[in-house]
Amino acid sequence: MKTFQLLVRACLVALALDCSFSWADVFKMSCDVEGAISQLDDKKLPPAKVVVEIQSIGKNIFINLIGPKLYEMRISSLSTEKFLGKNLTNAEHLGVSSKSTENAQMSEIVIGREKVFLKAYRDTQYAGALVRVNFQGPCALP
Repeated sequence: MKTFQLLVRACLVALALDCSFSWADVFKMSCDVEGAISQLDDKKLPPAKVVVEIQSIGKNIFINLIGPKLYEMRISSLSTEKFLGKNLTNAEHLGVSSKSTENAQMSEIVIGREKVFLKAYRDTQYAGALVRVNFQGPCALP
């Protein structure tokens, strides 16, 4: 828990001071998640273990989820021509959201600080339709 809090504090200090970092270390932890697709009558997805990678570079936060295809995500607070990113970090959680400027698909990852609990969603094509995959679950700190 202390490692996660130290990482979050370091990210917040960097954002507050608007300093530039070189490539930062990647913080990793694993989470057991379960998902559902609400547009398909809350179709349940198989539970899975995902690895969360968190990195801060400058004033931007990058979060990768590595796991089964429907749970995989790579988003950041960085805004580019293709994506509009937003830092959702506050006193209760660390988080990032992103929206594609090409197809309006959205993604969001929020990790609670107190219980270290992951909540996320991503828009994706599934069975020929655009759907939102929602998932959540507890995380274990290294």
